[in-house]
Amino acid sequence: MTEKSHNVAAQASIAVLPFKNLSNDPEEEYFSDGVTEEIINVLSRVPGLQVAGRTSSFTFKGRTDDPQLIGEQLHVDYILEGSLQSSDQALLIVAKLLKAEDGSELWSEEYDRALEDIFDVQDEIAQAILSAVKIELLGEEPAVTFKRYTNNKEAYRLYLRGRFYHNKFAGIDEYNKAIGYFQTAIELEPTYAIAYSGIASCYLNMWFYRHMPAKQALPLMKDATEKALALDSGIVESYLALARMQMLSEWDFSAASETFKKALELNWNTADLHGQYALYLALTDHSDEAQEETALALTLEPFSLINNFYAGYVYWLAGKFDKAIEQGRKLTDLEPSFWGGHLITGLNQITLQDYPEAQEALETALEMNYNGITLSACGVLFGLSGETESARDILTQMNTLSQTQVVSNYDMGIVNASIGEKDTAVRYFQTAVEKHEPPMLFFKYIVRDWLSGELYDERYGELVGILRRG
Repeated sequence: MTEKSHNVAAQASIAVLPFKNLSNDPEEEYFSDGVTEEIINVLSRVPGLQVAGRTSSFTFKGRTDDPQLIGEQLHVDYILEGSLQSSDQALLIVAKLLKAEDGSELWSEEYDRALEDIFDVQDEIAQAILSAVKIELLGEEPAVTFKRYTNNKEAYRLYLRGRFYHNKFAGIDEYNKAIGYFQTAIELEPTYAIAYSGIASCYLNMWFYRHMPAKQALPLMKDATEKALALDSGIVESYLALARMQMLSEWDFSAASETFKKALELNWNTADLHGQYALYLALTDHSDEAQEETALALTLEPFSLINNFYAGYVYWLAGKFDKAIEQGRKLTDLEPSFWGGHLITGLNQITLQDYPEAQEALETALEMNYNGITLSACGVLFGLSGETESARDILTQMNTLSQTQVVSNYDMGIVNASIGEKDTAVRYFQTAVEKHEPPMLFFKYIVRDWLSGELYDERYGELVGILRRG
């Protein structure tokens, strides 16, 4: 862990709430969201300033909560709110800085500019905020340089549209729309490195959540990541995508360690980075440090679905099943329609042999997201609770689904293992290892929790040994 990653006690903390879209065209929503996100990104690169993450800040979009409540929930001292109105080539931005504890206004400003001046306006707002909260960053006269990725106005607008769909964290249609916008932005600005980073992130997520086969997604992700880094080696998003690929696909933990360190050096204030670094630490048997990183990620992004989701994994790997269940329930409270919270809850209830509660949670997850991940979880539940025929029915469903969607060898293997079909399970697990399927990175913990006693097979232990050496 780098020295920067320990620097939790920032001099001041701020949340940038979504700027209100006052334009007549609802389609301009992406633009106001994008401007908000860019201001968050700019401020996140400032040492000594803790900035609430985008996902958590956007939880308050369209709401009129009391500043004190927002401050308490996002763990911040200051709140920036504002509005944006664009028409033709004119742009009007109004920004206000509030003190969270009492809602008092510390600073406000209007920016009436030509639309092409959006980059300068973002820089002005960020600099004004720094002065308003009186943070000494670089000595007596703070001088922060903000990074720009393009000066092409239209490419930037296309990039914002891409980020809009990427951040929905939904299905393949949204990711494909995002990729389309990123690619069009690159056509206008061939050296637009961060747009390549966006493409890489889309392909990584489509692969990991089984929207796209590995043989199709991973080469595209690798190509986009390499192009982003070749164009600009100072983009934390590209290093994060590379580290996840090295960890989850290539299983090269030494390389992933170096890449994570580089990303942390570039930006210690990115919640997603700490959330993924926590998973890396947990998988390399650094449980205490992993939980510290998880705590930091959740401090920066308390309402992030993805970080709360991976926090559940970290607690599970640490053997803290009750805490993992608590995390899963927190996720369902945050977003009842997100399948991940129900999955985390149900899987850990299986481990505690609370089968009726696990069935309720996992069948809910299956209804929301019918794929190999949720089907195999239900299959394990039925197998371990003695409902063998129901488990076999799940295997039939997965075989049918595999004709049109990604169903991993691990999915098939773990359900077979849960009903004692050891030879079949081993064949699937061996293929999963050969193909570097991500669930196999967790295999020793799966054996620990589910495949002990009569269900254990020496060959499972041999696979764990191969994975540890690999």
